[in-house]
Amino acid sequence: MNLKRILLVAKKTLVETMRDPILLVFVLGLPAFFMLICYIGYGHTPKTATYPVIVLSHTNKADGLLAEVSTAVYSDGRPNFEVITINSREEAENALKDRRAAALLILEEESDGLVHYTIRGDALYMNFIKASTQLEAVILPWLEREQGKPDRFILQVKPLTHPRPMSEFEAYVPGMMVFAILLIIPQTAMLIGRERRWGTLRRLDLSLLRPAEFLGGLCLSQLVVAAIQVLLMFGAALALGFQNRGSLLLALGIGIILAFSSVGMGLLLGCFMRTDTDALNTGSAVSMIQVFLSGAFFAMPTPVLFTLLDHPINLFDFIPASHSMLALQQVLSGGANLAEVGFRTGTSLLLSLLYFVIGVLVYRRLNDKQIFYR
Repeated sequence: MNLKRILLVAKKTLVETMRDPILLVFVLGLPAFFMLICYIGYGHTPKTATYPVIVLSHTNKADGLLAEVSTAVYSDGRPNFEVITINSREEAENALKDRRAAALLILEEESDGLVHYTIRGDALYMNFIKASTQLEAVILPWLEREQGKPDRFILQVKPLTHPRPMSEFEAYVPGMMVFAILLIIPQTAMLIGRERRWGTLRRLDLSLLRPAEFLGGLCLSQLVVAAIQVLLMFGAALALGFQNRGSLLLALGIGIILAFSSVGMGLLLGCFMRTDTDALNTGSAVSMIQVFLSGAFFAMPTPVLFTLLDHPINLFDFIPASHSMLALQQVLSGGANLAEVGFRTGTSLLLSLLYFVIGVLVYRRLNDKQIFYR
């Protein structure tokens, strides 16, 4: 292969991309816009929030329980709850409706002398879901001790070696980066479809440019785009208050590895698309499916198929984005180093190379059969 030809193809693709404002908005602007939306929705939602809880007590036997609820704290010393005592049921219900409180805890004494509790709130309100779960983690052990039941387990809280995200927004930043890189799939497929529509592929086939040189230049240009995406998303996250705890260089390397698989999948899709519009639409659907399956937006409950080198392999771990997502999360949010994310990074690299090779082989086979020009 001729390196100069590869660089010329890469330059040509990048120049055409820069001259296409719609493509630039799709590839670079859309992920940054979603990052802003994510910040607006979750930027002020701390993962260790202090939830205001209204207490309506009709018994004196729950004083010990209220003391435990009031003194419950996170590992960083922040209190779990802000206990608000109210004697009026109507006032408490109004506070719930206005969302001035996350939950209402009602304590009553049953006929047998035992304390009965009721937790009320809006089941669709995320603060109620979290507050009620933490409340029961305090209430149930206390009730069992009051009833004389032996302890079934002893919970020992040990902080992780690495820090964790302090807000929901920080937890979503690595996933937004994965989402941005996966947009290379429809972009690559669209570029091939556009070259086919313009007749460029036919002219390149008649020239001295080899398919491997064309694909190499196309891949190189998309890796440059991926690097710009990661830097742009990282800069946007920092501007919105993201607290980086890891190496940007390592995160950039993980992003480029994931871009290999995105280019390979884009090549594979582009081989079967007749126009660049079809390629863009189909590629976008494939990207979004991988975004959800990889856990970039929310964790997917998947069964563990087997264990490899002490690492559980789940159902959707055949997708490189699943491994890249975990690696980016551990690096940016947890401050992990290369040795700690080596397995996930290496697995993502192998899968990315596999998808890229499959895309190249399919492209060359179909090119030899001249299916492109029918």
